[in-house]
Amino acid sequence: MKILSWNIERLKINENDELDFIKNLISSENPDLIFLTETNITVDFGTEYFSLHSRELPEFHDNQSYNEKENRVSIFSKYSIFEILETYDHYTAICGKINTEFGELILYGSIIGSFGGRGFNFKNDLENQKSEIEKLKGNICFSGDFNIAFSGWKYPSKKVIDETKIFFEEQNLKILTEENEDCAIHIVMDKDFLKNKTIKSKMIKIDRKISDHNAIICEIEKIEAGSQKLEK
Repeated sequence: MKILSWNIERLKINENDELDFIKNLISSENPDLIFLTETNITVDFGTEYFSLHSRELPEFHDNQSYNEKENRVSIFSKYSIFEILETYDHYTAICGKINTEFGELILYGSIIGSFGGRGFNFKNDLENQKSEIEKLKGNICFSGDFNIAFSGWKYPSKKVIDETKIFFEEQNLKILTEENEDCAIHIVMDKDFLKNKTIKSKMIKIDRKISDHNAIICEIEKIEAGSQKLEK
């Protein structure tokens, strides 16, 4: 299973060169799950993927102007999304369930703080999303723009980083992208789901003309008992 997560920095519907770059990169990586943030609902990767989108943003929301068709979070999945779960804010977080070759998985995609890692929006999103993650029952894949760097520059603060890491540990969740320096985009998964599996993680450097965030990828492979065979 390959998971890609990326903030595409408020792609506008007429930015065809940027959209082509995004589609070509994702096509070359061929992920099973895609989490996009600061995106728009016109982005599409074809019939191979099922999709779940946060609500389209109005022209003015949270004291911020938005472009046509902008939305904050989208999830694309090669696995059918058989159930959609309610979240505290339909603009900022989305949640759905899929069945995979490794079992059922809850996908939770979000931005924590639409305007960075400080202020009311960040604190409100962080607390609400912690509360929702805590209540979810089952294996979780939580991904998006956290506005938290767990390695490198301590953003937004050591206190927030430490408290968030403790929370994930208490929820039996592993930060697969913890070692990516100065990276705010993350993938967090249930440790039980990861048992008897290998995890590979990488970060793809992106030209700042396209996005001010790098793309991250995690690949999970299951080791078959008594053999060297790997199941992706």
